[in-house]
Amino acid sequence: MSSARSRLFRPGLRSRLTFWTTAVLTSCLIAGFAWARHCLSTILEERNDVFLMSECLELRDFVRENRFGGLDALEAGLRREAKSHRLFGLILIARRPGAVLVAPHAMGARRLADQLSRLDLGPSPRTIHSEGGRAYRVERILLEPDGEAPFPVELCLPLSENQATLSQFDGRVIAGGVAFVIASVLGGLWLSRQALRPVARSIAAARRLDPADLSARLALTGGGDELDQLAATVNDLLDRLAAFHTQLKNFTADASHELRSPLAAMRAAIEVALQQPRDAREYQQILGSLSEQCDRLTELVNGLLFLARADAGQIELKGTRVDVSALVGDMIDLYLPLAEERGISLKWDQPPPALVTGDPSRLGQLVTNLLDNAIKFTEPGGEVRVLVLQVGHEVHFKVADTGSGIPIDHLPHIFDRFHQANAARSSGGSGLGLSICRWIVEAHGGVIQASNNPGLGSTLTVVLPALGTNSGRRKPVRETFDRASATVDV
Repeated sequence: MSSARSRLFRPGLRSRLTFWTTAVLTSCLIAGFAWARHCLSTILEERNDVFLMSECLELRDFVRENRFGGLDALEAGLRREAKSHRLFGLILIARRPGAVLVAPHAMGARRLADQLSRLDLGPSPRTIHSEGGRAYRVERILLEPDGEAPFPVELCLPLSENQATLSQFDGRVIAGGVAFVIASVLGGLWLSRQALRPVARSIAAARRLDPADLSARLALTGGGDELDQLAATVNDLLDRLAAFHTQLKNFTADASHELRSPLAAMRAAIEVALQQPRDAREYQQILGSLSEQCDRLTELVNGLLFLARADAGQIELKGTRVDVSALVGDMIDLYLPLAEERGISLKWDQPPPALVTGDPSRLGQLVTNLLDNAIKFTEPGGEVRVLVLQVGHEVHFKVADTGSGIPIDHLPHIFDRFHQANAARSSGGSGLGLSICRWIVEAHGGVIQASNNPGLGSTLTVVLPALGTNSGRRKPVRETFDRASATVDV
């Protein structure tokens, strides 16, 4: 229940995209407004400092020109200066020896003078908060009248106007910020909907997919963006899944057919044997037929198990030094009696060593399957020729026979599983031998090709990387395959 509730309240992609879009825009707005407020506050502060500096210069000029008649006249001049700037709230505090002049004379100004007397004011303007909570920009200068002792004068400019300006700015910023946030939320919803619209179409297309029909594909926007790349990747995956699904269906159907045929033959032989009593010779013939069908089933099951393990990546290949010439020679010695028994000429000229890196047992299985296939499809009196040679960085192994050849329409599919020509089906093969050969060759970084001879028969050609070359260089092997096939005659 708790997991279902957590899934119910878990925000979707659109909600998260809207949230983060709004959060980013809001953060940018807050940062922009904070910077604007800082700049405004700095401008106002610089304006106040310029005002105080100009007042300080006027006071110094007033003192320097001696336009007063003693300290009393100076005090009167300070009062007039403060009175002339009463709209700005300027306060002048002159600290004469034994007396303090405050202009204008007010209770708040007197308290401010007492507070400043306790502070160590430097030569630069400072912002001071009075005990009443008001803020002032204060600058202290030293006046030196002729014939009198120097005394400090403090110019205090209230910052209430600045604070009011900043308060108005904050209010307008907050009101505008709320409007901008609402607009960013609506814009985020619109952007997320536009951005996720292709995803929604892809989801709808994915829901239409049926394991029995994988023809549906995700739509492309044509923009070439990441969503198009994702859709193209998924479509490519669907193409491969559809091909695998078709291959699996065909494989299952062919495997069922191949397994059913020998089982039906065995059942028929057993039923015939049980219909009436027979002598020992007839039972021996029936048992011999059953043994042949068992061998065929064993071959088929072993082939299926091999390919299943190969597809699952459970077959490990040894990487040892293998002389293909010696390996083929050993296998020809084994098949020579069989070829002579069937009246087939098996021709083989022992070539120089041709070394590759591979698994001896799997390469031996490859040679065995190709020799067995050639002898099986060659009529008595025919000929099977074998050739091994090294061409550059490649080792070529060819097996040519003088049989009936491979039908043209079967050549592109000769290495598919269970694919057999009619003549092959009559021979009782499992239809997996050449598929196993292709897997072994490709696992060693090579290629295998079937072709018909100009006269009669067919030729199977294997090209493997020679010892010391990169077994993964399959493209160079394919590029030189046709050239090598044209230059090597069997």
